[in-house]
Amino acid sequence: MKRLTLWILILACLASAGLLPAGAEGESYVLAGYDPTQYRVWSENAFFASMEEMTGVHFELKQYTSLSSWEEAKASFTAGADMPDVLFKAQLTGYECAEMLDKGVLVDLKPYLETCCPHLWAMIREDDAILSAITLPDGRIAALPYISETPTQNVMWINKKFLARTGKDAPTTWDELTDVLRAFRDTDANGNGDPNDEIPMGFLGPYDLKYLGHAFGLICNDYNLFVTDSGEVRYMPAEERFMQLMTGLREWYREGLLDPAGFTSSDVLRRVTDANKPQRCGVIFAPMITTLFPSEWLEDYVCLMPLRWEGEARYRDVGLHVVRGTFAVTTHCRNVGEVLSWADLMYADEGSVLASVGKKNTDYVIDGDGSWRLTESAKGDSYYTVSHTITSGAEIPGFSAEEFHAKFNDPGLKTMLEALHAFNEKCVLPFPYLYLTREENTRIAALQGNLGYIVDMQIARWVLGEEEITAESGKNFVSALKEAGLDEFLALWQGIYDAQEGR
Repeated sequence: MKRLTLWILILACLASAGLLPAGAEGESYVLAGYDPTQYRVWSENAFFASMEEMTGVHFELKQYTSLSSWEEAKASFTAGADMPDVLFKAQLTGYECAEMLDKGVLVDLKPYLETCCPHLWAMIREDDAILSAITLPDGRIAALPYISETPTQNVMWINKKFLARTGKDAPTTWDELTDVLRAFRDTDANGNGDPNDEIPMGFLGPYDLKYLGHAFGLICNDYNLFVTDSGEVRYMPAEERFMQLMTGLREWYREGLLDPAGFTSSDVLRRVTDANKPQRCGVIFAPMITTLFPSEWLEDYVCLMPLRWEGEARYRDVGLHVVRGTFAVTTHCRNVGEVLSWADLMYADEGSVLASVGKKNTDYVIDGDGSWRLTESAKGDSYYTVSHTITSGAEIPGFSAEEFHAKFNDPGLKTMLEALHAFNEKCVLPFPYLYLTREENTRIAALQGNLGYIVDMQIARWVLGEEEITAESGKNFVSALKEAGLDEFLALWQGIYDAQEGR
């Protein structure tokens, strides 16, 4: 309540400072954006009505449910034309931000943030990385971000019942994990009387397996890149230790420790919806265990902390702490300060909770112990998430309000959130998030398509035993990467990194 009062006082200050023109109350703005969530209709969604009640800002809503249509709309905007005032769930790329600013389509928001976005500005003052992430190389800011306090990572979840039945502790190194997986294989770990139905390690293709590189000191981004302390851009699959990872994975597969369907299955095939089925996976990769398994299994799986390499536990930070390009203001807008103040409420608890859970005492209630729960009407409404919340689909502006969500009256969820928070403390960014021009993005995407295919196919061949892991096969692999443009790929990224990191 204090934050809401503060926000109202801020509006009053803006008005007295002339940032909100006289007679602004009752004006209408056009808000356009992308939201493909099935059955969600913005004009019928309670979020926008509640935000209007709280702020007095009214929007005419224009929802695009087709990504191609939204991309076409963004490309068609020109300065001086009849455009929306606000782009919400905008999904603006770095080069779109720069191009739309250059064309006079978007407003540079940097001069407005401290005055018009006090909640966001307070976060920026506490974390310099936020400002760095949303600022273009030339110093302009085209759009507001979504800020996740504890991003979801692609982690290993280990079955603690399996550990108890096999008498094992949670592993902390590659060798310890190997020993645990063997115990899961050789024991009726799920206790159903069938000693052969356990899957020691579940995974989905080369993508998941590359995360295990952290056990060998290897961490890379989706482009397989990392940067050394000296500022050199390197390619993880071309590293010597990558072959050690491949050798270890090949041995796992040969011993039956890896899911035999790991290279052919999908998340749909891995997903279990019947809580009465036997738990087969000892360890499995997923951002959240509930994305694959029933909520009833939530307390049976725990987040496995990163494995140590040379005494240090580090893991790839894949979940974005700052998601760029979520909210922008066009030059058609009559009052930049007012619409930014509307968006800034989403960086306060009131707006964030409204967007993700709904309205207090309508969609949720807070009990005497400080925990909260959904109301019976919300739980009984199969359309609740699409008609009262706005967070699914494309990213919204705002933040994750995890202090509030951790008080949900579900002890299993609280335990999981605490584990993910601890896990995030071990995560590092292997390569900074840099802005690309449209031309750079096009060329890099073409090279990545070829290089990524070669890497993923070679991982499968080596792990499945279709090709022996030898010094010669390793050299042939690197040669194939070079023929596909690895040197150009690295040179492009090195130049971008040097230019934007001030080297």
